[in-house]
Amino acid sequence: MPDLRRGGVTVALAMVLVTAVAQASQHQGSAAVLAPARAQVSPVARLQADGPPPQLLYETRQTHDPNGTGKFYLGREIAQVMGPGGIPWLDREEREYEERPGAVIDALGLRGGEVVADLGAGSGYFTFRLAPRVGKTGKVLAIEIQDEMLETLRQRATALKRRNVEEVKGSDTDPKLPVSGVDLVLMVDVYHELAYPFEVMTKVRQALKPGGRVVFVEYRKEDPQVPIKEVHKMSVDQLEKEMRVVGLTHLRTVETLPSQHIVIFRKRD
Repeated sequence: MPDLRRGGVTVALAMVLVTAVAQASQHQGSAAVLAPARAQVSPVARLQADGPPPQLLYETRQTHDPNGTGKFYLGREIAQVMGPGGIPWLDREEREYEERPGAVIDALGLRGGEVVADLGAGSGYFTFRLAPRVGKTGKVLAIEIQDEMLETLRQRATALKRRNVEEVKGSDTDPKLPVSGVDLVLMVDVYHELAYPFEVMTKVRQALKPGGRVVFVEYRKEDPQVPIKEVHKMSVDQLEKEMRVVGLTHLRTVETLPSQHIVIFRKRD
């Protein structure tokens, strides 16, 4: 994985080693993912010799949020994943004014002809709003790991006659994106649930074209008044920390939504 061995990324990865060890020493009853637990770490995370041992990327704790997985990455607990039973919630009418999808898509600055990946597309709530914006010369890659969600996406693409939507089955560690083939990756209320954020975001970075962007829409952890479970929120500071490790630079944050940030990163040169 040559991209991970350049410039500031090596320094940032060294910080992961320090962070993980410090966290392991601070939490009684927690278990840092060290050598005895190598089997828990995906081989995708195995870096070259100049990076920290991959088993230090994640930590498991016995005491954790009941809505979380007990697995921690850079101090943040990874949330439990929403399954196909959550489709009615994803498609609820209230989402139009609670999350303002039109404002989200406007913030992307699409001009038409782009290849956009909707990573964690779910039932396609954003996929089929993105499709007309990229136009006939563009494409939306609807990435999902759950077969039931993929089937829903296929059915809706057929019903809506959207020929510029392609369903892609990813995995926990790899979204199966084309290398240097994507202009923008959108993740709406998804990133905090990724079981292997380092591995996935490394693949995302590799998929970006020069100048490509990654856009996160996440509920504001900074605001205790946002009525969402804590592990399903993300702060801008935490996103910056996690993206720095994989070579993504914070461009700007848009704070026009009622309860969420729109946080935009680009591929670091």
